[in-house]
Amino acid sequence: MLKKTITLLSFLLLAMTFSLGQISPASALEAGDIVIQVKPADQEVDLAPGQVVKSKITIQNIGRLPFTFTVSTRPYQVLNENYDPDFSTENSYTNLHNWISFPESTFHLEPGAEQDVPFVITVPDDVPGGGQYAAIIAETRDSMSEDAGVRIISQLASLIYAHVSGEEHIGGVLMGHSLPSFLLGSPFTATATVKNDGNVDFRVTHTLNIRDFFTNREVLTETSVDENGKYLAHTNPIVLPETQRSNAITWDGAPQLGVFKVTQTISFLDQTYTYDQVVIFCPIWLAGAVAFFIFLIILWVILRLRSRKRRRPQVF
Repeated sequence: MLKKTITLLSFLLLAMTFSLGQISPASALEAGDIVIQVKPADQEVDLAPGQVVKSKITIQNIGRLPFTFTVSTRPYQVLNENYDPDFSTENSYTNLHNWISFPESTFHLEPGAEQDVPFVITVPDDVPGGGQYAAIIAETRDSMSEDAGVRIISQLASLIYAHVSGEEHIGGVLMGHSLPSFLLGSPFTATATVKNDGNVDFRVTHTLNIRDFFTNREVLTETSVDENGKYLAHTNPIVLPETQRSNAITWDGAPQLGVFKVTQTISFLDQTYTYDQVVIFCPIWLAGAVAFFIFLIILWVILRLRSRKRRRPQVF
């Protein structure tokens, strides 16, 4: 009985999982039966007091079953330096969700089809300048089948970064960075933490350039991409007003053994910071073997000195 209860709770928890914010392509429910995708994952909009702006998002059904979905708006903020999304906190930067309206909010999608969802932003006349942030939520409550006992909720967010003209305060500070110099089999990760002191968001460009220490051959550059076209050593995250964001670049597939010259560049607003570091990669077993060898040499030297001391003639 206890095992069945735990299994049911786990299933319910999984079913309520909220896949939001990033450009991950889809949120799948039970092996692809209902798969909803939203694009764009985010968009930037310039606004002015009293202005009316029209835009749209597109919802796609890339699963095997049809579903009905609704759209709504929520405030968008973040919880910490890792930028975990917060869709409930309201402050002076989240009024945007109150300005967005939909001519229609409920739609039906067959497998393989897509639906454009228009929306209108009506900006009040008396709003101050600065950043405003909201999320458009696409949600379906359809289950895998008509007689399913559990209703599954799937939600995705398209983020809206709005910039209202007026009095803007722009400022940012590099709070810290890290660049390892010696790694024992652990992943290579470079980080940068930037604080936004202003009232409007800005982007940070964070890149790595990695060269072989002995041949000077480029191993990884800011233009390197994987098989999906994703940049491997180049990121361009947004930092929201009055927040601090930590960004990391991890060198996946780094060798177990080698010496490399690494250059980390962090740029935002009119500031650019460049850091150079020689990084040594060494597997744990090799480091252990070297340490053991050095221990043997030290032990041999100590024994040798003691042996010579014993053989030295005694003078009375």
